[in-house]
Formats: sequence, structure tokens, C-alpha cells
Amino acid sequence: MVPSGEIVFFNDSASKQSGFSNDDMLGKHISQLLPESNRRKVDVVSWLKRWAEEPNPEQLRYLSLRGVTKKGDERRYQVRVSKFEDQSDVYFAVVLRDITEEQEQTTRLRHDQLVTNRIIAIGEDAVLSIDSEENICLWNKKAEELFGYTENEILGKKLNTLIPERYRDTHAKDLQSFATDKTPSKHMGKRGEIVGLHKSGAVLPLEASITKTYIDNKQIMSAQIRDISERKLAQQVLQDKESRFRAIFDYAVSAIALLDATGLVLEINSAARELLPLDEAIEDKRLWELAWWDEAGSSERMNVLKDNVAEAIQGLTVRTRTELATSRGTLEIDFSLIPVTDDKKQLIYIIAEARKLIEP
Repeated sequence: MVPSGEIVFFNDSASKQSGFSNDDMLGKHISQLLPESNRRKVDVVSWLKRWAEEPNPEQLRYLSLRGVTKKGDERRYQVRVSKFEDQSDVYFAVVLRDITEEQEQTTRLRHDQLVTNRIIAIGEDAVLSIDSEENICLWNKKAEELFGYTENEILGKKLNTLIPERYRDTHAKDLQSFATDKTPSKHMGKRGEIVGLHKSGAVLPLEASITKTYIDNKQIMSAQIRDISERKLAQQVLQDKESRFRAIFDYAVSAIALLDATGLVLEINSAARELLPLDEAIEDKRLWELAWWDEAGSSERMNVLKDNVAEAIQGLTVRTRTELATSRGTLEIDFSLIPVTDDKKQLIYIIAEARKLIEP
């Protein structure tokens, strides 16, 4: 290109990139290939001359100009320009490299990163990352809420800051093992449960998964962490309730059977088991099919019991007196069926209880 902007040489590579032939461009102004932007008026020739006179390699790394092809498609070109003289004539050598796809990919990556950062920032789980030296290099808002450290306080600190001292050696071994194996992600700790250390010194029950990636050939490990304190408390409350139920159910003096919503026997307690023959199985049997009712003349009682269970299925509490054939002989009992419903008033269980057993 001459100082006025006319093109005097146009090689094959320029033709392939732009679609213009050598004949199309010789003698034409450079602005035909690098037109002004509608949003930003740029005197291309002035810019090229300035870059040739004052080359700045650092700036030129990021320099690009808008270009067009012969078909009118917009492209982005990375520009290199240099000035040289041939006898008394001055020329500018302009080297263009099409970086359109690279810029589009960079834009997509930036968008994806922005979306990812927003998700991490507002997500329900704490997220942190550590570098190859186990220094914390990423810390979201949930992590701050969970551990009590602000981003400014924790960035650059060792991961061990968040691990109770007695678990640090084991945790370090697990982390090193994960860093060197081929697994890209995993749950940390047994069944994915670990413990963490709050800024206050409180120990936190946590659920964590970890993944690893490489940025600039350096390994980065990221953890997604969830506080499971409430879940553990709910599990403990449930276990306590189950223990209390077992204590009442298993050691009650009365014979008790737990039925499903159709009258199928789910389990019986010790007092009820003592009244059955030793080899009597209760699996897949209805209440009226057990040996308690299997005596001469018991057909009528079994039919009555079926009707009683049907009433309980309808939500009615049944209480009656009947006879029970047991391993101890026939007993006269005070018998009840109590329906148990959930929060939506749907039947889930029926409790059958034999009380005030009278020995013959």
C-alpha cells in the first residue's frame, strides 16, 4: 500500500481470505477491504501509518479491524503493518490474518463464563476452587455464608483453614490421590459426607463433590459444598422417633400388628408373635389369614374380621370382643383396629391391637 492508501500488491492469501482477486484490488483504496465502521469512524490509512511509525507489540497483540469480503460478509482481521522504502518511494506492508472464528469463540466463552459465574454467585451451594498449592482462588457468596469468611479474608489461604485439625492429614491424602488419578470428579469422604470448620470454630457436617480441570497447564480443583446440618438433624429426629416406636411396639404387653392400607400384615410385635405357632410366617398374609383365626367354627369370625378391616380402610376405628386361637389355647380378647392417615388424610397404616387378654 502506498501512503495515499492505494493497494499496489495483493497476494494469494489475501485473495483467499477476502474473495477479491489481485485484479479486483490493485489500484483500489484500502478502505474497500477495511471500510469504516458505522458505529466508529476510523481513518484506516491514518491508523496504519501511525502503527507503522510507532509499533507497539503489546498493543498489536489485541489490534483488529473490521473488514469485508467480496460477498459483503463482515470479518475481523488481526493487523500487522510496517513501513519500508524502495529508493525514493514509501510503502506500507499490511499483513492481515482472519480471526473472525477466534473472536466469535472468545465471545461465546466469555458469555459462558459470565453465565457460569452468575450461577456460581447465586447458586444454593457453596463453591470454592484451589490451585495446585491448595490455595483458595475462588469463593462464592454461599461459601461466605457457610464458613463465615469473606472473599477478601479467605482468598490465598490454604484449604486446611476450612478443615478441622484432626481430619487434615486424611483429607490431604484423599485430595492428593484425586489430583493424580484419572477420575475427573468424585464425592469427597464416605458417602459424600465430610466435615468443615467454620470461622467461629464450629464443626459443620457437609456434603461435597469435587472436580478438576487445567487452566494454562495448571491444575485447578473446584468443590461444590452443601451444609447438611438440617438434614442430619431431621435424620436424628426420625431415628429417635423410630427408637421410641420400636420400644413401644416391641415391648408392649398387648399383641399388636401393623397392617398396610389393604389389611396386609407388615409386622407384628413380640407379644403377638408368642401367640402364633413357632413356624408361622406372616409374609404376604392378610390379618384374617393368620393362624389365630384358624380353628373350628372360626369361619364366621374371619368374615366378621374382614368386615372390620374394611371399616378401618374406610377410616373408622373398630373395637370389638372376639376369640383368638393361640398357641396357648383360645383366648377371649378386646380387639381394636385403628386407621392411621397422613397429612392429606390418606390411609397409610392400620394398627390391630389385642388388649386385656383373658386366660381361659
